[in-house]
Amino acid sequence: MSQSAPELPADTLVSAIDNARRGVVTRITIKGECAGVIVSESTLAMSQLLTALLGNEVAVGVLPAVLPTAFPWARSLPEEHLTAFAGELREAVIAESPKRVETVLFDWQEVAEVRAGERST
Repeated sequence: MSQSAPELPADTLVSAIDNARRGVVTRITIKGECAGVIVSESTLAMSQLLTALLGNEVAVGVLPAVLPTAFPWARSLPEEHLTAFAGELREAVIAESPKRVETVLFDWQEVAEVRAGERST
């Protein structure tokens, strides 16, 4: 016996359509469950800008210096670690791999927290 799909109120459908028009509808997986999401145009624009900036050698040169401003936990990292972090982050962003960006950020945050004494190994 199959169940019919639940009816949604018209204002919910109109809202969903308006949201989709202002962004991109995509799917993500959270804890093994696939879900539809809408990514705003401004988020996509920021992502495109970051990718373009990180493709520019001049912008890349200042990346290690600005990382502690963007990620306060990175303040405990010495210059050579910030340079390595910047290189890995740049590669992940240019590869347009959100999973890789997430991994780089998570891994370097762990390193920074250990260096700051906020976490043990």
